Amino acid sequence: MKPKMEINVSTPTASNRPYGSSRVASIDAARGSAMLFVCLAHFTNSYFFLNGWKDIGSKLVAIVMLASPTFVTFSGLVAVFLAVTRRSSFVHLRRKLIDRGLFLLLIGHLILSLSGTLTGVGFSHAYRIEYITDAIGFAILIGPWLVVILRPRARLLLAATIFVLNWGAILFWTPGDGISTFAKQYLVGVVNPGRWGDTAGGFAVIPWFVVYLVGTAIGERVGAYYVAKNETSAHLLLAKIGVISVVSTLCIKIALVFAVRSAPGFVATYPTLTHLLSFYQKFPPAPDYLFFFGGAGMLLVAGVLEAGRRGMQPFLLNQLRQIGLASFFVYIVQFYVYVVVLRSLRLPYTPFWPLIFLFSIALLSALASVWNVRGGNRFLTVGVGALLERLGHGRGRILEKPIAVGSPTA
Repeated sequence: MKPKMEINVSTPTASNRPYGSSRVASIDAARGSAMLFVCLAHFTNSYFFLNGWKDIGSKLVAIVMLASPTFVTFSGLVAVFLAVTRRSSFVHLRRKLIDRGLFLLLIGHLILSLSGTLTGVGFSHAYRIEYITDAIGFAILIGPWLVVILRPRARLLLAATIFVLNWGAILFWTPGDGISTFAKQYLVGVVNPGRWGDTAGGFAVIPWFVVYLVGTAIGERVGAYYVAKNETSAHLLLAKIGVISVVSTLCIKIALVFAVRSAPGFVATYPTLTHLLSFYQKFPPAPDYLFFFGGAGMLLVAGVLEAGRRGMQPFLLNQLRQIGLASFFVYIVQFYVYVVVLRSLRLPYTPFWPLIFLFSIALLSALASVWNVRGGNRFLTVGVGALLERLGHGRGRILEKPIAVGSPTA
């Protein structure tokens, strides 16, 4: 039996001071790097495609597709990383996450939907869209609770089971009108005929919850390494996960290409299979898409964390950290900057477009810094967290159970 240990330690808390050697600072910088790809995705949709430069836009879309799986996986990773490295305060973190999840589902969804009144699509249509914040909001309501009652391997098994069943429902469940249709669209995900491989769509809750759940298992192991003061091994673990995920999907892709060339009727006979093995099936997310782009995202995260450990590029990492600390605020601002303002400006194409994008990132970083200095995240609440704190320890007993994690050397 593998040795286990219970974690009950605390680590330096994040602050608004310049980037330094803090572990949490590196984590926030990594989250900020994922946000850069989210920003580039929205910039691409609002700049290149509206200008008719679809060739460049398509190439950039292929790059920024790592944004969603990386951000959702990393959200789960960070939640459990903090649970492991700050065991004594996990009960308070759990209550805060409940509050934040409700805020994302209720207030956050409303704020994003208001953009419909400015873009001409209408508030009603914008409100019916499933935003990525909805999926994350749902995930942080349920995920941290599962961390307490299930070990990492059990969570991975649960995630795989849910994912397979969810794709079974996507392919074979044909609901009637009413609540069942709503449930399939918003919870399970829908692929309309002829719409495989679309690069725009809604974030169904269940498949993205699976991604978050996988992130919690990774975060537990990373946290154990950090507690053991073995950050290098934690970063190598993330890099190994990334390499294995990317290489595995590339091998599947090569096998699929070989099958198509050797048996021309293969695609006609198994069209659904070829779609499921596509890197670009994002809505709802197919396995190869998640493994390839999620793996690339883990390589990105590993690189940023290792750069932080080595003290490389402190100015750049501090800017990423500011964005990571204020990730939801930045998401809202960039959504309006790119989806509303940039679309309405209809700027002509220029080969110097990277300067436009970098200017927008500098603006977001500056706003994030102001937000962090003023402690803006305290406003992202519906008051439930404070209420749960006042209710006392009775309801928090299950959250106070020790988190036993596998030895990082096992």
